Amino acid sequence: MSGELSSLSKYVFLLAFIAQIIFGIWYFVAPESWVTLTGWTTELASGRVLGAACIALAIGGFLAYRATSWDKVEVYVMMQLFWNILGIIAMLWAYFTMTLPVATWLIVGLLGLYLILFLIVYMKEK
Repeated sequence: MSGELSSLSKYVFLLAFIAQIIFGIWYFVAPESWVTLTGWTTELASGRVLGAACIALAIGGFLAYRATSWDKVEVYVMMQLFWNILGIIAMLWAYFTMTLPVATWLIVGLLGLYLILFLIVYMKEK
């Protein structure tokens, strides 16, 4: 479908924007607070790079929310699908090869939720 985007798609884009901008800014500006809160072990520079990537995805989500047709958001949706699939694989790989805090499952759950939401958007709009 190359017509107008459904309201479901718009809501998914908006939710992704909100989650990614909050986490992205937090991790970009103050990764040490995330480490303190969750017990996560990370090198702060790589945390800031992850924060920057999340901010970039958030900006894409905002632009997708403002878009009016599938043609303008298809690449963004596919990028989100790959981001979530690879994120789940990376988190599970890390979980089973090193000691990580319980917060790992929160992140895996959120990645899984957004994977399902973006799959629904993809199937509905395509």
